Amino acid sequence: MYPSRLVSILRLVCGLLLGFAGPLLAQSGAQQQPFGSSPVMEVRYYDRGIKDARHAYKFQLIHELLEITRAEYGDYRIIPFDAEPSAKRQALLISEGTVLNLTWASPGTVIASADVISIPVDILKGLLGYRICLINPDNFPTEVKRLEELVIGQGLNWSDVDIYRANAVEVRQGPSFEALFDMLAVKRYQCLPLGADEVAFTWREKKASYPFLEMEQKLLIYYDYPIYLQISKKTPELAQRLELGLAKLMQNGRFDALFDHYHAQDLELLALRQRRLFCLISPYLSAAGQCKDTPLLLR
Repeated sequence: MYPSRLVSILRLVCGLLLGFAGPLLAQSGAQQQPFGSSPVMEVRYYDRGIKDARHAYKFQLIHELLEITRAEYGDYRIIPFDAEPSAKRQALLISEGTVLNLTWASPGTVIASADVISIPVDILKGLLGYRICLINPDNFPTEVKRLEELVIGQGLNWSDVDIYRANAVEVRQGPSFEALFDMLAVKRYQCLPLGADEVAFTWREKKASYPFLEMEQKLLIYYDYPIYLQISKKTPELAQRLELGLAKLMQNGRFDALFDHYHAQDLELLALRQRRLFCLISPYLSAAGQCKDTPLLLR
């Protein structure tokens, strides 16, 4: 048996250790799972809150995909990444799968070429390929005969940059989405082409801060630009879950209803069929068939 003095010392040391560890265990308690339970699926994509409100449809779609698959995959936890990473940065982060494990991108782009699982369903039904110019009317020509006459504004390393450059259109890049409007205010470029899914929302959102801002009414830029959900290969179960969710929403009609809820009114406002079409060849896709047929929404 230990001498009583040694026993007392051991009891004192154990008490100190438990007292030190207790707060740490309490702090980590929210992360611990009960024995035998499944871990909550973590879903990580970039979302800067109000700054990314133009992506509301995508966020709502992801939420519904996760909700409709609870029976098969259980609970989930969304962990937003509150930065605006460039396409190259997104590709790196989603390949690692720690900070980001879900995003959206067009086939052939740097993100879609990362270490990802693509779900080949265009969640925007081709809509992102239709581009409307946001303009400063003091800096926009009264007539545009060729798209090459315009200087285009784009975000830093946006995938679209290579599409415009491949079609001999000059591009000037801004360091962030917000900076593009400051650049347009001082006439650094002439057209900020945004997808038909987001241009009207963005115009309404920015008009108060930039009173000059207008949606150009005559031109329509188009290139093949399907948007697929891209999931890190480090989280294959998430890819399976989202693919199942898409199948369910398409089968029960909710996918179409959600798309119409977010886009039908603005599509009527944009009057795509009444605009002059400029079709560009995307270097990300096979050139065969591009710009030969009338785009689907204009038929």
